[in-house]
Amino acid sequence: MIEEFVEIEDTKHAGFAAAMEIYADAFPANTRFEVDLLRERIDKRLSCLYLGYLEDEVVFMALLWPLKNTEFILLDYIATKKNYRRQGIGTAFMNQINQMLRERNKFMLIEVANPESGSNREQKHRRVAFYQQVGAKVMQGVRYVVPPLDGSSMITEMLLMVFPEYRNDTIAAQMVKEAIVQIYRELYRRDRDDPVLNDFIHDIQDPIVLV
Repeated sequence: MIEEFVEIEDTKHAGFAAAMEIYADAFPANTRFEVDLLRERIDKRLSCLYLGYLEDEVVFMALLWPLKNTEFILLDYIATKKNYRRQGIGTAFMNQINQMLRERNKFMLIEVANPESGSNREQKHRRVAFYQQVGAKVMQGVRYVVPPLDGSSMITEMLLMVFPEYRNDTIAAQMVKEAIVQIYRELYRRDRDDPVLNDFIHDIQDPIVLV
């Protein structure tokens, strides 16, 4: 079992290529950034890459994006190598990150595919259940959309979750909307007038209950 996860700050590190193989295998093209862009963001310390090793093999990767001047860190991607899934590796990572978040007085925003939309619904339900089991809460009634990252027109319907347990049972809509606008600007390189963003952002209203 993996005992700890290490942050890799230099993409010349031998584990980077292995992490990108896990990344490419785990996520569909319309939800993936180009590897060169990820490399640039990691080297500039905009994005944080964590690797999990089993003996000398990279079997897990996660990318985190700290949202500047907020209390949030976005869980951008998390994936386990195919042959090592359902062995508690993701749970171990979330437990380690939980400790880090509490020490820094931060909360993690999690984008997770909406299990009521599209195909692979059973798999999507399992993903939501996984995050709930480690203590994350769903922002009830909040529609969230990830724009296509591969030049196509295929958006991805998502849920937003917060981890670990938030300080209240509700979270302010304005704060959530500001975080989403920041995510769109910094990660997706889309401005405030983006049509995908504006298709849902105005529907986010108080109270947002965490369930």
